[in-house]
Amino acid sequence: MALPLVAAALVAAGCGGGDSGSKEKGENLRTVKVALAIKAMNSSFAAIPVARYLGYFKEEGLKVETTFTPGSTQAIQAVAAGQLDIAAPVPQSLIPDAVTNRSDQRMFFNWARSQVASFAVEDASPIRGWQDFKGKKIGAQSLGSGTIPLAKALLREQGLDPDKDVQFVSVGLEAAAYHAMQSKRIDALMLFDSQYAAMENLGAKLRYFNSPLGKRLFSTGFSAKQSFMQANPKVIEGFGRAMAKANVFATANPEAAIKMMYKIYPKTNVPGVPEKKKIADNKRILALRTTYLTSGDPSGHKNWGSFPEDGVKAWSDFSVTTKLTPAAFKADQIVTNQFVPAFNDFDAQQITNAAKTYEFGG
Repeated sequence: MALPLVAAALVAAGCGGGDSGSKEKGENLRTVKVALAIKAMNSSFAAIPVARYLGYFKEEGLKVETTFTPGSTQAIQAVAAGQLDIAAPVPQSLIPDAVTNRSDQRMFFNWARSQVASFAVEDASPIRGWQDFKGKKIGAQSLGSGTIPLAKALLREQGLDPDKDVQFVSVGLEAAAYHAMQSKRIDALMLFDSQYAAMENLGAKLRYFNSPLGKRLFSTGFSAKQSFMQANPKVIEGFGRAMAKANVFATANPEAAIKMMYKIYPKTNVPGVPEKKKIADNKRILALRTTYLTSGDPSGHKNWGSFPEDGVKAWSDFSVTTKLTPAAFKADQIVTNQFVPAFNDFDAQQITNAAKTYEFGG
């Protein structure tokens, strides 16, 4: 691993915002450095600024600093190099490293509990069923994107040969990807929830294609080295519990969550856009992500952060089918549920009730 290259990627990506107005100031707080595999903070990750603003991290003796990386691979590498403590990768990026390369890193918190990536087409598209994808061009963030192996598996599940029946095209993200579809350079997209919500904010009318396999595959989670978790169990427990609380709050009061994001990460409050539109656009993004974060009712079942056995098996089957790994693997090779009881040691209903009556004061 070329450590200078990892550092360069982190510097190029930039770090998170300040702490203006938050309750995270204080003495004797343990700084935890977290790599988010996104270009910049957006409302799909609103739980982070909520936990910072409301002091959920501080209650656990933590001060969280966020760094943004170009993708999951760079986030994983930064943690492996000891430059950062926690990453938020997608499984398809961590699995080869953990299983094939036998790295020390494992996912410890299942955050997006069902798959956030899916196919999408314009509402007027002639693609109405899976067989209609045959002969079509599909846009992805890049030809090295982790969504492409997933796309191929979903197509195989429907009886198509992704190596012969479709062509993948690099279209980037956001406006560039939307324009590629509008201009008919591609017929469909294979991206993820926050991107689609942003396109809908621009006026796009989209239809989505999901499948049984996609529903079984969990998505973005938080990972750390096993050696770090063993040496710092209270850090892992506190981080996960604060994230669970913040997700509960943001679900109950998304508008307040978005305003907290503006406060902690001022660059997310884009100038020149009417306030009502900004709030509405961000609420759309957060609402779509929330459907994946709360899949299976983690508050009701008190299993925030847990990795289901069938979900791990689905990933193992997927990895073998797509040649992500040469053979099947066991859960302990990629995830741990060791800290789940600690993550859920709080009163979710109390937070929900408080959030519903909470008024953001700036």
